[in-house]
Amino acid sequence: MTRVDGRPRGGRSGRAAAAALLLALAAACAPRTVVVEGKPVPVDQADDIARREYALLQAELPSLPPADGAARLEAFAGRFRGTPTASDALLASAERWRAAGQPDRAAQVLGRLLTDYPLYARSVEAKYLLAVCSIESGHARDGLASLTSLYGKLPAARRPEAAARAAEAAERIGADAEAVRWLSELAEVTSGADRREALSRAAVVVDRLSFIDVARLRESFPKDAPVQEPLAMKLARIQLHLRDYARADELAREVAQRWPAGPYAPDARAIVERIGRLTFVRPNVIGVAVPLTGASKRLGEMILAGIGIALGESSPYRLVVRDTRGEADGAASAMEALALEEGAIVVVGGVTTGEADRAAATAEELQVPFVSLSRQEGITATGPNVFQNMLTGSAQARALVDLAMGKRGMKRFALMWPSVPYGVELANAFWDEVEARGGEVRAAETYAADRTTFTPLVQSMVGKLYLDERQDWQDQVKEIGKNEKDPFRRRKAIEKAREKLDPITDFDAIFIPDGAQNVKLIAPALAVEDVVVQTCEPEEVARIRKTTGRANLSPVQLLGSNGWGFDPSLFDVSPGGAGRHVRCAIYVDGFWAGSQKPETRKFVDAFAKKYPGQTPTILEASAYDAAGMAQRVLAASKPQTRAAFRDALAAVKNHHGAGGDISMGPNRTAERELFFMTVDRNGLREMTREELAAPGAGGG
Repeated sequence: MTRVDGRPRGGRSGRAAAAALLLALAAACAPRTVVVEGKPVPVDQADDIARREYALLQAELPSLPPADGAARLEAFAGRFRGTPTASDALLASAERWRAAGQPDRAAQVLGRLLTDYPLYARSVEAKYLLAVCSIESGHARDGLASLTSLYGKLPAARRPEAAARAAEAAERIGADAEAVRWLSELAEVTSGADRREALSRAAVVVDRLSFIDVARLRESFPKDAPVQEPLAMKLARIQLHLRDYARADELAREVAQRWPAGPYAPDARAIVERIGRLTFVRPNVIGVAVPLTGASKRLGEMILAGIGIALGESSPYRLVVRDTRGEADGAASAMEALALEEGAIVVVGGVTTGEADRAAATAEELQVPFVSLSRQEGITATGPNVFQNMLTGSAQARALVDLAMGKRGMKRFALMWPSVPYGVELANAFWDEVEARGGEVRAAETYAADRTTFTPLVQSMVGKLYLDERQDWQDQVKEIGKNEKDPFRRRKAIEKAREKLDPITDFDAIFIPDGAQNVKLIAPALAVEDVVVQTCEPEEVARIRKTTGRANLSPVQLLGSNGWGFDPSLFDVSPGGAGRHVRCAIYVDGFWAGSQKPETRKFVDAFAKKYPGQTPTILEASAYDAAGMAQRVLAASKPQTRAAFRDALAAVKNHHGAGGDISMGPNRTAERELFFMTVDRNGLREMTREELAAPGAGGG
C-alpha cells in the first residue's frame, strides 16, 4: 500500500515480508537433507552411503533376471530419493525394465526420474530412452514428438538409432511423409549397407505416398539429398500414369543421368524408351483393330469393306490392320502394335463386346484416338481419346420415345423383351425415357430368348390370363350362373364368353426390342388375343369395330428396335406372310440400304460396284463413316500429333455419312438422324419426314 503522499506505508505486512525473505535466505544457506530410513541426513552424507550400497547392488545385478534387477534398482532409488546416486539407479532400472520387455514400466520410472530430478546431468539420455519406450509401448505419436525435439541434442553416435526409431514411429502412425524425412536423415548419418537399407526403406514408403506428398517432399529436400532418387522416380511413374509424358520423360531422364548406377536407373531408362514409343506417330497412318480370325472373323471383313469404300483406291493415307481375334487380350495387343510399332494417329475397331472395353482402355492408356464400332453403352466414358460410331440402345430408345410421345402424343406403354443383354438394355433405356418424359409403363413382360409360345404372356399383358382380377368377367360369370342351371351348358357358356372377352389395352403402344424371329411369333399372338395394331389403316380398324362390336376399340402402335431389320421375311406381306401381323409397325435403325437419301445411295452404289451382289449393313456403313471422318480430319486439319487429331475429331460437325449428316456429341459419340421404318401394303419402307412430323401414324 502507499500513503496519500505516495511514500511507502509501513506496518505489519511489510515486516512479515522482510522476515520471510530472511528465512528463505537462511534456508538456502543451510545444508540440504534427505530422509533415509525415516531419518533426515545431509545429502552429501546420504549420497556417500548410497554410492557404497549401489556398488554392492551393481555387483549382484548380473546374476539377477532383468525384471528382478529393475525392481531392486527401483526400490534402492526409493530408499535414497533425492540423492544423485538414486537418479542413476532410476535410469538403470528403466533400462532393465525395457530389457525385461516392459517398456511401459520403464516409461513410468523415467517419468519419475525426470520429474524428481529436473537438473539430472543425463537428462537427454533419459528423455531419449523415454521416447523409445513410448514407441515400444504403443505411444508412437508421443515418442515421435519427443525424438523430434531431442534429436539435435543427441551425440552423433546416437543419431542413427534415433533416426531409425523416429522413422519407425512415423510409419506406425501413418505419417509416411515424415517417415521419409527421417529415413533420409538416417541415410545421411550412416554409410555402406546401413545407408543402402535406409534408402531402400525410404523407397518403399515413397511408393505409398500421394502425388501431392511426393511433390512437396521433393521440393523440401536439398537437391543432393539421397532420398531425391526414389522421389524423382516415383514422380516419373505418377506422371506417366497421368499421361503427362513430357514431365515423366524429364524426371526419368534425371534419374537415369544423376544416378546411373542406382537401383532405379534401368526402370528410368525404360520409361524414357516407352515415352519415345508412345509419342511416336505417323500422321498418315490409320490403324484398324478388328477380328481377322476366330468366330467374329466375318465382322472384321465387313468393317474392312466399309473402310475400303471410304478411303478408295488412291487414298494418301496408309491403312494398317491388326487382328484382335474378337478377344480382350487380342484387342490390347492389336492396339499396342498399331500405336507403338506402326505409329497410327487413329485406330478404328473394337466391335465385339469381348474386345470393346479392353481396346478402349488400351487406347486411353496409350493416348491414341480410338473410334469404337461397338454398340456398348458408355464406352466413351473410358476417357477423352475414346470415340464411338455405332447405333446404341439409348439412341434407339430416345428416338422412338420422341416420336411416340413428342410427335404422336402417346403416354402409356407396354413392353415385351427377351432376357438377354440386348433386350434388357433397350427395355431399360426405353422405360427410363418414358418416365423421364412423364409417361407410364402399364404392362411389362420378359421372356427367355428361345421361347416359342407367347400366348400366355400376351394374355397376361392384356388381362386375359388372371380373370379373377377382372370385375367385368366376374359379372359375366355371375350372369351366366343365373341363366344357365345345367352345369354342362353353363361351362360351355363360360368358355364362349372367355373367347369373346375383350383385351384390356390400357396402353397406346407396345415396344418389342427383339430380333425378327421372336417378333414373328409375338405379333400373331397379339392378333389371336384381339389386340389390333393397324394404327395406320383407319378403314381396317373401322371394319374390325363393326364385325366385333367393339365400339371403343383403339388400335395399339407396335414399336421395334433395329433387331427387326435383320430378317426381311418379317416384312413379307404376301398372303400367309408374317408382314400382315406387323402392318403399321414402326422400328428404328441406324442404316437402311434401300433409302433414297443421296449420301446413302452414294455409299450403297459404291459398295455394290466393289462387291457385286452384296448389300451393306449398318456395320459396313459405320466403318465407312468412321474412316470418312478420320480422313476428313487428316485432310482438313493436318494434325501432327494424336492430341491434335483427337481435338479435331471431337469437333466434327455435319459430316456427310452413309445415313446422313453426323456430328460428334459432347460425349464423343456420333449423333445422327436415325431411319424410321414401317410396313405398309407393299412391305417395308422408310417413313417420310412428313409422316414423322405429323401426329398420325405412317403406313397405308
